[in-house]
Amino acid sequence: MRHQEPRLLVMRRRSVRHTYRTSMSFLILLSCLIVAGSVNAAFQSQAEHSGDVSANDAAPLFDQMLKHALVAYVNGKHEQAYVRLLPLAQKNDVDAQYFLATLYDGGHGVELSPAMASYWYKRAAKLGHVNAQYNMGVAYANGDGVRQSIIEAVRWWRMAAISGSINAQFNLGIMYLRGEGIRHDPTEAVRWWGKAAEQGDAAAQYNLGALYASGEGVSRNVKVALSWWARAAAQGFEQAIVALRVHQFPEQLSNP
Repeated sequence: MRHQEPRLLVMRRRSVRHTYRTSMSFLILLSCLIVAGSVNAAFQSQAEHSGDVSANDAAPLFDQMLKHALVAYVNGKHEQAYVRLLPLAQKNDVDAQYFLATLYDGGHGVELSPAMASYWYKRAAKLGHVNAQYNMGVAYANGDGVRQSIIEAVRWWRMAAISGSINAQFNLGIMYLRGEGIRHDPTEAVRWWGKAAEQGDAAAQYNLGALYASGEGVSRNVKVALSWWARAAAQGFEQAIVALRVHQFPEQLSNP
């Protein structure tokens, strides 16, 4: 019986939103709920005592402003979050730039604007924000607020992938396999899907299994394919479950 080759999953096009960097965890967000007094009052008090606020003195106050902005953000008070994020973003705070971009991206508390979303994503991405780098790749792939360019999409996804973004690693694998915006290189697809798969991404695990099953970009090995599908299936990934049902036969296990 000839088994149907598993279909590879397509590129992820949705941007990652509401994802906090490690440095801004929910513990920090919760802690700022009990901060007494307003940021404006803090500025006013310090100004009254010193006559001015130096850059070093302002740093903790900017951190407090960001905490207040993100509390408003997670509580759905998007207009309030926008007002608090904008001045911080203009001061090159990378987290503020990223979350401000998501407000424009979703039309939350501000008029929907792919162009403004891309503007702030790019500023954050240039400062090394991984999710912003991934989202810039999505923007260029879709032509959202920027001129569509798969080459630029791949460039931003590569930056994010190197920094560990699972979604960027997954999309980079797709691009290498298709040869879109980059040279056709199934071996590189295996490498990047392998990185995402090791981080527990079920879709990457499924795709990696498919390449091992077909021998594309890697030596054909059904045992390894089945092991990756099993890991994806354990997470409830439907395509992997189907692949296991179709392909798992004793003769395959003994003769990869």
